[in-house]
Amino acid sequence: MKSMTGFSVETLTKDKIEYKCILKSLNSRFLEVSIKLPAELKENEGWVREKINSKFSRGKIEIELISSNKQTENLSLDKSFIKLIKKSELDLKSKGVNVGPSSLAQLIKIQDFSSRQISESPSGLKDLVSKAIFNLKVTRDKEGKNIKKDLVKLIGEMEKIIKRVKKLEKVNSKQIFKKFKQYRKELNAEGKEINFSEVFSNINKSDINEEVVRFVSHLDLVKELIHLKQPIGKKLDFYTQELLREANTMSSKALIADIKNESVELKSYIERVKEHAQNVE
Repeated sequence: MKSMTGFSVETLTKDKIEYKCILKSLNSRFLEVSIKLPAELKENEGWVREKINSKFSRGKIEIELISSNKQTENLSLDKSFIKLIKKSELDLKSKGVNVGPSSLAQLIKIQDFSSRQISESPSGLKDLVSKAIFNLKVTRDKEGKNIKKDLVKLIGEMEKIIKRVKKLEKVNSKQIFKKFKQYRKELNAEGKEINFSEVFSNINKSDINEEVVRFVSHLDLVKELIHLKQPIGKKLDFYTQELLREANTMSSKALIADIKNESVELKSYIERVKEHAQNVE
């Protein structure tokens, strides 16, 4: 089981340029990939997207690659570079082009851009992205294990409630029979015949056995599901809807307050499972 939330940062320094890969992962019904690359690395977008698509199946993945010239950060300018710029300015002036002297900030920006253009796709960039993706998977796996532990606890609590509901079913059945006896007594007093079709319909409206059986069946499937290594988020979300439907029906059909109260508690646990379902891959 893997969570959809995670964070990862990796850095690489190559030819005095630092490359930073930042990965964020958030909840999403589908796989959404957002890629931010500096101009000099735009050509790498294709393989970066393919790599992410091959490693994740669900979640909003944001990846950003940032490059920064370490020399620029130290305000260091190459002397030969300055001479080249000044020569270019003089050449332009000799041709009648009005060019003002370059400021320090402008020179730094030009040098930074030139150095980045030279190192468009440094060796090790794929390894940098791969390492960042791997670490993101590790954080998602770790969070997924915590979610799994909580799901096991929640399932255990729901099993306890269902055991109590099964015991209460006998009391509910007695109430149904009591209701039937009262109905028959009223008909006899009025000299009317029993409408068995109506009787069976009323009994069915109050009997929760089918709902209990279906609930247990769905809960067993959820128990199996959380131990699978494949993505389970969408299936888990589906089963929580089924569990919620059965719990609601139990509450509305039961004649005794205790079952209604147990159903309310069941629904609170199901909602917590549903929250987890929206956070797992």
